[in-house]
Amino acid sequence: MDPWMGLEQLDAASWNRPASEGQLLDLEQVRHPIFYARILADAAQRHGLDPALLLAIARQESRFRPAQRSVVGALGLLQLMPATAAQLMASTSVPPEWADQDLETQLLDAEINADLGARYLAEQLRNWRQQPILAIASYNAGPAAVAGWGMDGLEEQPELWIEAIPYAETRFYVKTVLESWWAYSCLHGTPCLSPPEQGGMAREGENPGGRPG
Repeated sequence: MDPWMGLEQLDAASWNRPASEGQLLDLEQVRHPIFYARILADAAQRHGLDPALLLAIARQESRFRPAQRSVVGALGLLQLMPATAAQLMASTSVPPEWADQDLETQLLDAEINADLGARYLAEQLRNWRQQPILAIASYNAGPAAVAGWGMDGLEEQPELWIEAIPYAETRFYVKTVLESWWAYSCLHGTPCLSPPEQGGMAREGENPGGRPG
């Protein structure tokens, strides 16, 4: 069995059984493992990101698999589309050693992929004036799609705004990343006992599909 499928089944079963706070924290630790911690933390620091957020993106995008390839062509740890990666690399200086590799090889390198993915996420946060929900949605669906959804109610009732996202896959994605961000923050950063108010948890039984377009 795929270990991630096993974790999903464990997660579903846990909702039918009462548990203590300690047991819930133990479950969250199992559900939110960390791989490539140094690489992701370094990339987050270089681009001014919360490392817990980048971990949450990596967990959802590739399950921490640097050789992951999606059906639409996204590659690597943070599942970058080659065209997006090429634009990122063209817009800034890159280490000389990167130039000796073709783009696909670069994107399957965990360190290069983490740096480019962190750069792209930081760019989305800047573009959306540090609104994490919009940046996370843009990472999945693209900023052009998100711009067409309107911002009405986002600040007042973010959970309702998320429910109104027209792409089911992106709606699920945003909820799951927010939940994982909270979990990684609690488990490996600032202790906390309840989920953040923004962005309802991904518990409604939706299944993520492929990346739009």
